[in-house]
Amino acid sequence: MKTYLKTYFYSDHEYEFINANLRESLDHVDSMILCEFDIHHTGLKRDLVFDMNRIDEDLRHKVEYFPCMVHGRSDTVEAYDDEAAIHRINEPIMRSYFTIVKDFDNDDIIYSVDADEVIYRDTYEKMNPLVKERGAMRLLLNQFFYKKNYLWKDKIFDSPGAFLYGAMPQKYMNNWRDYGIAPTFMCGAHFSWCMSVEKMVEKLHIYAHTRYRDCADIDLLTDAVENKKYPFDPSVRFDIEELNMDDYRIPESMRT
Repeated sequence: MKTYLKTYFYSDHEYEFINANLRESLDHVDSMILCEFDIHHTGLKRDLVFDMNRIDEDLRHKVEYFPCMVHGRSDTVEAYDDEAAIHRINEPIMRSYFTIVKDFDNDDIIYSVDADEVIYRDTYEKMNPLVKERGAMRLLLNQFFYKKNYLWKDKIFDSPGAFLYGAMPQKYMNNWRDYGIAPTFMCGAHFSWCMSVEKMVEKLHIYAHTRYRDCADIDLLTDAVENKKYPFDPSVRFDIEELNMDDYRIPESMRT
């Protein structure tokens, strides 16, 4: 039995979170499987830009990097303005392509996260027995927004998961998330939109939620960050607690 942390890479703002995940998991996983694709979520072509030198030197031995060339394949779709197609086709391919590039045993445990979802180091020992018993578990994450110490109060993010490989009946074209039951403890932190405003604008043109593209405006997003607003849906309750950077809800490797 081996334990893996699986994610995929698309932007240089993610190096910080990848390094944090590696440091948190260092003594608990056999490796991090990191896939990079030659498409964005939209299916439009992109260059491969991952640089192993941006990974902390003492952590590089834990990274298994896989360049994944899927542009133009019959099972991907160009869908710049079709959010439904992105969610139905491109996202499941990108989140499950690790099953194509690497072999696994049925008793291997897969922690499946996006790059900005950092798992606390004490989660692994608590979660592994539950995964072995139940096959699939959701990971409950504290939700951070805009900044690494901006905690969205009373908001829990629970899409990522931990899975027994053999318990997943469909390996490919599967999101490897939003499945399983939740534990009784918090498992990590989701650093959503924790990037520069310029990177936010870029993301809004290339990621899955095309309905938010109207928010790709520097002034709008600058105001949102500075005044703790949620422009994507003004009806959403958005209460931010500004934490000290040594707060226990921030992953230990990211505290100052």
